[in-house]
Amino acid sequence: ELYAALASNRPFISIFEADEAKGGASIATLKADCREKCVETAPPGYPSYGGPAEMLARVFEEAKPIAWVRLNAFQLESLKAIALRMLLRSPYYASRPGELAAGVMVSGETGPFAFSGPVT
Repeated sequence: ELYAALASNRPFISIFEADEAKGGASIATLKADCREKCVETAPPGYPSYGGPAEMLARVFEEAKPIAWVRLNAFQLESLKAIALRMLLRSPYYASRPGELAAGVMVSGETGPFAFSGPVT
């Protein structure tokens, strides 16, 4: 699937499982896995493939991968990050990124807040 996504030159969003108990891994582990397992020669459907270095750059460096966190409030933040990236790649918002500068909110979600004093 990843080779096909790269070959189509369409935007994609890198998401990784943060919980190792659920099959996840750290970014460093995922990069090492990519270096080891990504093919050197171009797959049939992607003749311009540049090897593992291209894969690493496209997946990990074009945009920071989004951590998928399964805990309630953090899961919502993961979903919002995915939605924001999708919206920013849409034709409407690609030409108006300032409209999403504050991010996205879910209906009923409480807004940002801060502590009024030092927290120890």
